[in-house]
Amino acid sequence: MVAFYSQEDQDIYKNNPFMPRSEYLLKAPTFNTPTVEEEKITETFGIPATQAFTNSGGGGGGGNYSGGNFQQVVDARQNRLNKPTDTSTFMGRTMGKVRDFIEPQSANQIMTSGYQEPRFQPGIIATIMGKLDNYRNLPQADQAFIAQNMGYTGPTVFGENNSGLGKDPFGINTRSAKGNYAEYVDKKDVQLTDTLTKQGGKIFDKYAVNPITGQVLDEEEFSYDPITGKYTGTSAAAIAKANQMNKMNFTKLGFYKNKKKESKTLRMQEELAKKERDRGIQTLNQRMRDEGVTSSNYNQAANIAGGGGGNTAKNAQGQTAREATYDGNKNTGTAQGYSQHYARGGRIGYYFGGLAARGMKR
Repeated sequence: MVAFYSQEDQDIYKNNPFMPRSEYLLKAPTFNTPTVEEEKITETFGIPATQAFTNSGGGGGGGNYSGGNFQQVVDARQNRLNKPTDTSTFMGRTMGKVRDFIEPQSANQIMTSGYQEPRFQPGIIATIMGKLDNYRNLPQADQAFIAQNMGYTGPTVFGENNSGLGKDPFGINTRSAKGNYAEYVDKKDVQLTDTLTKQGGKIFDKYAVNPITGQVLDEEEFSYDPITGKYTGTSAAAIAKANQMNKMNFTKLGFYKNKKKESKTLRMQEELAKKERDRGIQTLNQRMRDEGVTSSNYNQAANIAGGGGGNTAKNAQGQTAREATYDGNKNTGTAQGYSQHYARGGRIGYYFGGLAARGMKR
């Protein structure tokens, strides 16, 4: 090259020998080095695919996205929803009622009390859409899992999330009208595990070969280490290339594997609660059998065990409805206008404090 060329002119010539020297250009040109695209997994199911590796970074795979602060955001939302309202003051009690009306349930509340339809749905469209929402039909543990992962609207692997919808770090809606994020997480973990970590998997088989000879590598030469979450083995060149090209895939696998464990924990809690309820029913049934309860007064016995009969209004003797019901005296009643002594909750005659027909005189 001509000796008087500056370093800048040499760079210009190296990248484009037909470009004029720098002194004839308005500004110095820039040259982008070619990037290596990271290995992609495009299979999808259930919830629409996100093309989650788009813009995931250049040079050598570049996929170092770690999920941002997704977990901190969703955990903070749950802590806020679970924080009790101070009801010791009038303002506190008022704010408590407002919260009950407009705030969604936390995951803990769903697991403890079951899912309850939101009472605040502004607008006719929102009300109609709410009726079409399949969320109410999902298993209780799945409802809680979805609630536990809602609230993140920050950047995803796409960049900024301008949709306003809650998504996970890889662009998947955590709450949707027809989908089930818990099921998606299960399937995604299985898919990534099969593709990345097992012989016969698309990505695994692609890189488990000698880069020079093309010969298939054995387990000692190339395998997946679940502890480190990376490939390992004696074939250094193949290992280095595979790990570099699958950084994002490994991050996704780790994220969805942890989320699957989270979902599994909630499902186990739901199953244990169901077993406890079943044991309680069995205990009650055994008690009724032991005490000689027959089918004709089965509900009455269940009321006794569960404290039925009302516990608010009181009669002249200071008894609640429940106390009046089970005191053995059919003449006692309450301000509620009934006692279960009468026709098992049936209507009470006028002279015993029941409702009068219109125009009736005493």
